[in-house]
Amino acid sequence: MVSSMKFKAKSAALLLGGLSILQLQAQQDPSYTHFAYNKLLYNPAYAGASNSFCLNAINHQQWVGYDDESPLIGAQNPSFPAGTPNQIVTGINPRTTGVGFSAPIRWKIGEEKKNIGGAYAAFISDQLGYENSTYFRGGLAGAYELPDGSGIRLGLEITSLTKQLDGTKLRYHDPNDPNIPTGLTGDTKINMGVGAYYSNPNVMDGIWASLSMTNMLPSQFQYNVGSSNIVSTATTPNLYIAGGTRMEQFLGNPALRLEPAVLLKSAMGEDGGFIKPELDIQGMVTYNDLYAAGVNLRSYIAGVDALSLMLGYYVPIGAAGAGQQQTLRVGYSYDITLSNVRRTSFGTHELQVNYCFNFTLPDRPPKIYRHPRWMQRDPNVD
Repeated sequence: MVSSMKFKAKSAALLLGGLSILQLQAQQDPSYTHFAYNKLLYNPAYAGASNSFCLNAINHQQWVGYDDESPLIGAQNPSFPAGTPNQIVTGINPRTTGVGFSAPIRWKIGEEKKNIGGAYAAFISDQLGYENSTYFRGGLAGAYELPDGSGIRLGLEITSLTKQLDGTKLRYHDPNDPNIPTGLTGDTKINMGVGAYYSNPNVMDGIWASLSMTNMLPSQFQYNVGSSNIVSTATTPNLYIAGGTRMEQFLGNPALRLEPAVLLKSAMGEDGGFIKPELDIQGMVTYNDLYAAGVNLRSYIAGVDALSLMLGYYVPIGAAGAGQQQTLRVGYSYDITLSNVRRTSFGTHELQVNYCFNFTLPDRPPKIYRHPRWMQRDPNVD
């Protein structure tokens, strides 16, 4: 997200310069600290993997306090042209909100119902200064599970992405400049993503691995600005490689469980190279399946970006009835910014909620079909 912020701020400076055709550079997908607990945000293959019906919600407020007074937008950033004003946009700190629902797909094979895949739908709103991106995602996953419980899942998602520019959030020298948008202008594109997910409960106390790509189809968004000017932005594929494990009885204590995880994420250039790759390494310790705490370290090639303090609580709501189970997890994280942005922000907050429930419908008795020739006739009826 650091890189995408710089790209967009620089684009705003060029827009203020009065160019009639402007190419805004590509950006990464939103970043999430609780990536290990919200895998559907980047991998459609995870749909149905928990074998439960799940509702998920997340809110990510990055660089709180980073606003239009920030000196980093102007003179202190060497990537901007000389004379770029310090004040360009208002409310530019990234803000991401997402909600989603996923469900397993079960099929009776023999005497047992098997998890053969899953489906999900999600809505994500990502605001970054004068640009707002709205995602509507839906996907399906297929699963192949072995008798020992390990298995691999493959997923496909279709995404409707709408990008809007809000000209009211731009600061400009000439209010009559026809190259400056005065209101909302936007464009919508359809895209797709794919993913693979592997899990094995028999290695250590359980391992998982994830490989996925979003925005596979490079898209060009065009906005009408004034009477004959066009501003365009481009999206590029985003690659995700992630994995993690579980370690029960951590430090010899049966009440402790350690869950380390790692995520490598990057936008992909036209030549197939990485654009500003991001690496997250985290570890969460859970006590008595109720309380969790951990840390996450996020870094880029240029250096360490943030150290996150993470908290989690599994709400003991118990069973919902015969054949039904419920789990509710609430997570919070606070990112301590370690890059230069720390001088003008108050860190990053993230809140996420996962509610999963499972129920088993009673098997219906087999339907009996009666053939007229087999039905016994009443001898008293002609």
